[in-house]
Amino acid sequence: MRFFFYLFFHLILVCYAVAQFEYDLAECIGIALENKKTLKSAELDVRFSEKEVFASYSGLLPTISFGTNIGKTYYPERKMVTIDFENIGLDTSTSNSSKSMSTGLSLNQTLYDGGRSFNTVRQAKTNLEISRLNQRQTKIQVIQNVTRSYFGLLQTQELFEVSEKNVNLSEQQVDLVQKQFDVGAVRKTDLLKAEVAKGQARVELLNRKTALENARRQLFNEMGMQDFGQSISATAEEWTDVQIPSSANALKFLKTKNPSLLIQKSRIDIGELQVKMAKGMRLPTLGASMNYSANAGTGEALIESAKDDWVMGVNLSLNMPLYSGNRLSSSQQQAKLSYEKSEYDYITYLNDLRVQVELLRKSLENYSEIIPINQSVVVAAEEDLKLVQERYSLGSATILEVLDAQVSLIRSNSTLINTIHDARIQEMNLSAILGVLDLKYLTQKE
Repeated sequence: MRFFFYLFFHLILVCYAVAQFEYDLAECIGIALENKKTLKSAELDVRFSEKEVFASYSGLLPTISFGTNIGKTYYPERKMVTIDFENIGLDTSTSNSSKSMSTGLSLNQTLYDGGRSFNTVRQAKTNLEISRLNQRQTKIQVIQNVTRSYFGLLQTQELFEVSEKNVNLSEQQVDLVQKQFDVGAVRKTDLLKAEVAKGQARVELLNRKTALENARRQLFNEMGMQDFGQSISATAEEWTDVQIPSSANALKFLKTKNPSLLIQKSRIDIGELQVKMAKGMRLPTLGASMNYSANAGTGEALIESAKDDWVMGVNLSLNMPLYSGNRLSSSQQQAKLSYEKSEYDYITYLNDLRVQVELLRKSLENYSEIIPINQSVVVAAEEDLKLVQERYSLGSATILEVLDAQVSLIRSNSTLINTIHDARIQEMNLSAILGVLDLKYLTQKE
């Protein structure tokens, strides 16, 4: 029975492996957003920060505590004599221990601490925002990796198809030259040149096949899927001109959408809060407390004491730091330096991103001009090959001209495919830097 189960299981795997799956880019990204563990880890960081915000309110809320104490004290045996005036006599007792019981309820509330409690809450909220921005940044990185691998698979698929066409052309060329050689219309060297071109085309096809398999594995890994050898086919629409944002709009997107830059800005806010908290350490602390307690020697007496013989105290305390060595001044200076450093880091990072955005914008503008030219070159190369083949069949062209036209067509096709691939990757990189890449794929809740 177990044998048939394993046989059935392996048959399922084989069927799954040989099946051809076609995914568009959005589907692959959706699968990755569901499967990648890095996103689940980022989500846990957000949940941890949410708990930190909840805990930060403890500095603003009162603390209430209840305590009970039971004690027994032992000492050397003592004789105690008490006079009974009613019965006119002496009462003698011995004792070597005494018991005491107490209970109490206390409430403490900080009234003012230089704003440190409020700033602690604000700092926790800012850290929560940073965690959410980190989660967005992780999501963008996952989308970038999937997009890069997807377009890489699409590129290798198209190059593989070009190599297949090249092999077919080479085989047809060998058949044609063989027929002409058999009737003595061409020389042996023509046949040998055609055979060499055919061999080179087959070698190129094998290399493309290996690259296609590697691209498939890479895409499955970026999608967070197990690789059982299953096939996958990437599809994409024909290249169209990209809507390139202006420099002003790009800068606006950069400042408001880029998660890494927003994190740098949040760190400036944290630095400002740390400066305020360091200053607050020099301010007085005002607190209030209330205590309610009762004492007795036995449990029953303690209950009665809690009802009738209780003690309540209300206290108001004021603490003013006067001198604590160099700790307070050093903390304040360090907070100020950290704040200034975060400002410089933000400006530096913003300038670096602006340069990257401008480079990508100019690159995409260049691609929008290059790709139509490459497309026209492919059309011309196809027409040239047809004309040279017709001339060769009529004996007015040499085999070298045919092979040159064939190589020119293969190169122009490969150049067009590689150029479109590079343009798509640059378009994706621009969207990622501007912080809008993840906004295109809202398949996962924040």
